[in-house]
Amino acid sequence: MENLDRNKYAGKIKVNTDRNSRELYLHQKEALQALDKTISDDKIKRFSGLLVLPTGGGKTLTAVQWILRNIINEKKKVLWIAHRHELLEQALSAVKKNSSSNLINKRKEFNYRIISGKHDKPANIKKADDFIIASKDSLWRNLDHLVTNWLNYHEDVFLVIDEAHHATAKTYRKIIEVIDKNTNKFRTLGLTATPFRTAIEEKGLLKRIFKDDIVYQVGLKTLISRGILSEPIFKELKTYVNMGVELSEEEIKNIEALDSIPKDIARHIAQNKVRNNRIIQEYIDNKSDYGKLLVFAVNKIHAIELNKLFNDKGIKSEYVVSNDLDIVDDSGLSKQNREVIENYRNNEYDVLINVNILTEGTDIPDIQTVFLTRPTTSDILATQMTGRALRGAKAGGTKKAYIVSFEDSWRNKIAWVNPKKLYEGLGVWNESTNSSVKKPRLIPLKKIEEFIKITDDSVDTNELEKMDFIKTVPVGFYSFSLSVPSENEEVAQRNCEVLVYEDTQKAYQTLMKLLPRSFESDELKSVKYLEEEDFDLLNQSTINEFLNDLETVPSYIFEDLRDIIRYFALNRVEPPFLKFDDRDKYDITNVAQYIYDNELGGQKKKEYVGRLWNREGFFKVYFNYNKLHYRKCIDNEILKLEEPDIYVA
Repeated sequence: MENLDRNKYAGKIKVNTDRNSRELYLHQKEALQALDKTISDDKIKRFSGLLVLPTGGGKTLTAVQWILRNIINEKKKVLWIAHRHELLEQALSAVKKNSSSNLINKRKEFNYRIISGKHDKPANIKKADDFIIASKDSLWRNLDHLVTNWLNYHEDVFLVIDEAHHATAKTYRKIIEVIDKNTNKFRTLGLTATPFRTAIEEKGLLKRIFKDDIVYQVGLKTLISRGILSEPIFKELKTYVNMGVELSEEEIKNIEALDSIPKDIARHIAQNKVRNNRIIQEYIDNKSDYGKLLVFAVNKIHAIELNKLFNDKGIKSEYVVSNDLDIVDDSGLSKQNREVIENYRNNEYDVLINVNILTEGTDIPDIQTVFLTRPTTSDILATQMTGRALRGAKAGGTKKAYIVSFEDSWRNKIAWVNPKKLYEGLGVWNESTNSSVKKPRLIPLKKIEEFIKITDDSVDTNELEKMDFIKTVPVGFYSFSLSVPSENEEVAQRNCEVLVYEDTQKAYQTLMKLLPRSFESDELKSVKYLEEEDFDLLNQSTINEFLNDLETVPSYIFEDLRDIIRYFALNRVEPPFLKFDDRDKYDITNVAQYIYDNELGGQKKKEYVGRLWNREGFFKVYFNYNKLHYRKCIDNEILKLEEPDIYVA
């Protein structure tokens, strides 16, 4: 049925004569109506807008149903692009499942092709292809095949960009530009859960791509209130396992870029008996609340260790592990894994432990709790893992979902994703389409260790302690994502926050003025991603002027400098800068002054600083949720008031 080219990644999809029985939720129906109203007019020659639904809200299903009925049914062409293989396969699966006569009544079949480093090749694109699903990197590198074999024959193309918050990258912009030049009618729909990852300022970048703004948006709170998604209850448990001391700078960079823990470190985590028993006991102590549990483990050794401990304690448990050598079926699962998952679905086990399998795709709606026993630097992976428990009661799931994170001590060396902060910080609670910068994600201070050294007796911090506290609070920060190339054409997304202080602001302003000039050279004009050797091609006067404008040169400044230059190389615009307008409001010096003037001590002092800690989201974020650092900083500022002579040079 699906062999057009004797290639399993291209073929014909026959329209099912049976009606599609999948009932859409209210927000999905509202989204379809909004799309009908906004895009369907045949007189519209150019359109680009966004469909914004939270994770678990059914973005792919909604978009696929609208496209099948309005584009494929009218014998027009669709190009669907994404940056990860699993997103491509997820889209194709949705297209196949929803190709029914109630959506497509004017044709009996249509042709599809899926293109990426692990699927079909762009060179095989044919004029007859109706629905092309492609990785943006494969397409970008082979745009001539798209133009010659496909665009030259079709004047009306509908483009879908999955995970559309990445669409500001130069690769996406180039694809859009080429399609725009070679079509008479060109409409674009972006799909995303987080359209403006950090703030309204980033909207300016996306606005260049999606000029018609948001077609439809619904917030997480709405879907929770309707019972479509569960209400997440987050719990963070310290394991007291110290991991930070064994990492080199190179290992830290690799972990953050590739989200991969070195094998010896992973083995140490997996075999730590105290940590593993802590995990097991947490479930036993709360089994009546936690119910059906899904555990995300570090590796196969970890899965085996945890499974044995669960079984030894009388908890029915099993594990599944991804293995590239396994023979898999159409679902992408080995026979053994599929049987285990099916038994878990049928409640033969209370607990399923998995490694690299159940992040997406497998539908087990009644999972009540997720244990995150492996850390991740990936927002996407963290969202996928937590999302496995967020199927709401009306969707066959649960009213509440428990997300339990087991946190080791990495000495703040790695910016692991905190699921609770992720859900709060990405603005998913915001119902407005015209949002501005929201708290509590005020300042993501991953560089705060420079100031936190005050609490380390082994470091000479005399000069740092003399500094006015307000100078340690950024005036703002550049916030952006970088695409980091990896094997098999996969692209890892690394979130970057470059903090700008009073003493570095001038240097960054200088850098932004000089960067365009640096990329005028023939060697750099066409460069997308700067390798280390490419930095030698930069105009060195640009780097020198940047450094000359710095009062001091912090240890992390060169890493931040490289991130900003790489972003500029990819996008040819400076990254969005978020100004911290309320900066003066959070000056610890003022807190100390109030305590000093009002002679607060003992319990009264404790209550006052505690109220500020709980009320002001800034202090928690600034001090990385470490109240000890917050208290020591206040005491340091009080000491300046009580004994100013101590701080005289």
